[in-house]
Amino acid sequence: MSDFWNLPDGVEEIVPPLSTNLEKTKTYLLDYFQNKGFDIIFTPLIEYSDSIGGLANEELSKSSFQFSDTNSEKSLALRPDISQQVARIDRRFLTEKNKKYCYYGEVIKKPRGSFTKAISTMKVGLEIFYDSETGIKEDIFNTLSGTLKKLGLKDYVLTIGDISVLDEILDKLRFPSDKRNKLKNILSSRSKSDLSEFLKQEGKGKRALIILSNLLDIIGNYDHEFKNLNSICKELKIDAKKIKSIKQSFDVLKKNKIKNILIDMVDFPGYSYHSGIVFSIFQPKSGVPLINGGQYKTPFSKANNKERKGMGFDIDLISILKLQGK
Repeated sequence: MSDFWNLPDGVEEIVPPLSTNLEKTKTYLLDYFQNKGFDIIFTPLIEYSDSIGGLANEELSKSSFQFSDTNSEKSLALRPDISQQVARIDRRFLTEKNKKYCYYGEVIKKPRGSFTKAISTMKVGLEIFYDSETGIKEDIFNTLSGTLKKLGLKDYVLTIGDISVLDEILDKLRFPSDKRNKLKNILSSRSKSDLSEFLKQEGKGKRALIILSNLLDIIGNYDHEFKNLNSICKELKIDAKKIKSIKQSFDVLKKNKIKNILIDMVDFPGYSYHSGIVFSIFQPKSGVPLINGGQYKTPFSKANNKERKGMGFDIDLISILKLQGK
């Protein structure tokens, strides 16, 4: 017989004082976002398994807990992510104008490996969807700066990279698309032995190993490591506009007085639907990710193949409040 008090691994009851501070902090942030022009929306906790996440369906579906609906005989899933739900709502309006949304809700993810627990947490976040990128980074990073101040976060590190640069590097190395997710997982683990073994299995030569190993080593002080990244990109003739985009993002972050910025080209916060700038904020001692964000693209509509661009971030409120001991 199961113990009445038991809960699944990674699931918890939120009680005072944490519950009280969670409600206050959530309301405080949503009021701040709305004052910055973001419209608040609420998305469903449950979706059909075969449609959850749109273009990111396969990855989000694998991360979600699923069960059968006896009425429709369809498989349902608990959402592991809210950003793509917001993207779907935006597409419904069929507009090319800039739209700004903020949200709050619970997400539940499956464990990624045998040593991790299921993750249930409360997230608050925001997204901007746009046609022209002019002013978007400034808006996102200015709001991020204000968020850090309102949360009272001081002891943090922000890592920044660009998925599009990595993808072009893999294009230059002629890496097939069906192998890239596995390669990215290896890169994010920073295991050079696993990288060497994988490249050997794929028939890649010494040049690919040297370039990707050098990419792994690019983590640290932005000003210093950016030079190393620039060297790799010049050798492979990577689009200069993408390198400029990283520099521009760094400048905007500094302008908004966000400190402790590191460049990391193999940090993939959240899910792989990101397609441009990505960033992550974590507490250096614990390594716990607190805020994840970045750029991505979604189809404009079923009848229109034009891509709708988006950028945003979400905040793990439970982790932040526990870290602060509130």
